[in-house]
Amino acid sequence: MTTSNLLARRYSKINCGKRAAIYIRVSTEEQTKGHSLEAQESTLKEFAENKGYEVYDVYSDGGYSGKNFNRPEIQRLFNDLINDRIDIVLVWKVDRLSRNNTDVVSLIDNELTPSNKKLIITSIDMDSSSPTGHMFISLLSTFARYERATIIDRVNAGMRKRAEKGYWNGGTILGYDSVDKMLAINERESEIVREIFKLRSEGKGYKFIANILNSRGTKTKKGKAYSIPGIKLILNNHVYIGKMVWSKHQNWNIKRRAGKTEPLIVDGVHEPIIELELWEKVQQINEYQKNTFTTNRNFNGNFFLTGLLKCPKCGAGTVMSKSKKKNSDEYHLYYMCQAYHSKGRAVCKANLIKKENVEQKVLSEISFLIDNNDIFSELLKELNSDTEKVNETHIADKKIFRRQLNKALDKRSKLDEDYFAGELKSSTYNRLMNDLQKEIDTLESNIRKSQSKISSNERSVNKDEVIYALKNLKKLFEIVSDDEKKVLVRSLIKEIQMEENRKDIKKITFWFSSDNVLPSNKVRRALS
Repeated sequence: MTTSNLLARRYSKINCGKRAAIYIRVSTEEQTKGHSLEAQESTLKEFAENKGYEVYDVYSDGGYSGKNFNRPEIQRLFNDLINDRIDIVLVWKVDRLSRNNTDVVSLIDNELTPSNKKLIITSIDMDSSSPTGHMFISLLSTFARYERATIIDRVNAGMRKRAEKGYWNGGTILGYDSVDKMLAINERESEIVREIFKLRSEGKGYKFIANILNSRGTKTKKGKAYSIPGIKLILNNHVYIGKMVWSKHQNWNIKRRAGKTEPLIVDGVHEPIIELELWEKVQQINEYQKNTFTTNRNFNGNFFLTGLLKCPKCGAGTVMSKSKKKNSDEYHLYYMCQAYHSKGRAVCKANLIKKENVEQKVLSEISFLIDNNDIFSELLKELNSDTEKVNETHIADKKIFRRQLNKALDKRSKLDEDYFAGELKSSTYNRLMNDLQKEIDTLESNIRKSQSKISSNERSVNKDEVIYALKNLKKLFEIVSDDEKKVLVRSLIKEIQMEENRKDIKKITFWFSSDNVLPSNKVRRALS
């Protein structure tokens, strides 16, 4: 027996029973350069086999960036970690897991180490459970983050140089087409841009302009209806007077408005659509409105159903609205259609819903749910029934895979017997065994996946847990802040639909009941 076989067998004995998760990733850009998920998977499986690890499952995020953990398969892996289905996480290089050092170290220190689990970087065979391994993985992830920052800086520097020369850096903009990385006027769209500026120069508001365009069925560059923010963006875009703007915001995805900087504005190489005189007149109007406009944001009322409550006409979300009472400093408060608010009456109407009335009715419906045993029992029955139906499919699949696996294992035993009895040549035995082992590995993986799905659904909905959450919602509502009220309501309610009379609730959809809704009509006792 060779030294490598002896080492493999020794590792196999030491690591017997260790369940390994294989995580692989390539970004969209890396895919175009020929980087392969298959190559990573093959390398990691070979590593696991040599170490004697049992591969629990392969988690593959193709086309996702490594800047954070906002990826579907890495989240599934974390879920399996939390549910103690995995002992080891195998990745080829640390940047496959994340290019953010903080994310990697946090995963090791807060999730893996406390549970006696570990991360292994197979390209250097480095293990996070040892002090040396932890140090090297941390260093490697720091370098990965530095490399990503360097790439971003290099790209930004190139784009800035291009912008300084007046060239377009890509993207779509109404009124122009990008041809060979240059802006060329789109005649049809440029007329829309000119109309928007003309209407604004006449003192028309953003909403009025959006409504005019939408009433004619005019669409944006992306085929959508015009909105207040969209009109505002067009009217403040220097590109339309032949300028090029760069670095108006830095790191928008992280800093948002706090990243606003003094932009670079230079003469562009493209042809302008708007004359300077018209532009300056529009900017004067914009500035005047900014200084005289008062917004609803100075009102501190709590609209905790915003976004949850839907317009009864178009189904859009709702936003706050107020109107001052006659001879009083107090206000009438309403929920208003968001589509109307941002896009005008060509899209929908205001469809005002009285704030106090609808909020009281929503809280009453929650109380009714708690106090009515018939509805509660029916709800729980439906929830558990859905879980049972899903599990029936997974259990049936698991049985089929198990039967197929037993047959494959019997074949393997028969092959071993024939080989040791001298009835099979070594080359024939190896060829047949390799094919059979692949089949066995696939079936075992399918069984684990089915069991994982069964385990995630097998706990039935507990009535006491749901009652406790709802009853505490009522108590907490009396003492918590406005922001906390929003969080509490959103943790229970997914959507609220109103009748067309805007007075009665049509139905409430709860998060813990994805397909079932609570009818507002208390005469009905069954879930719709």
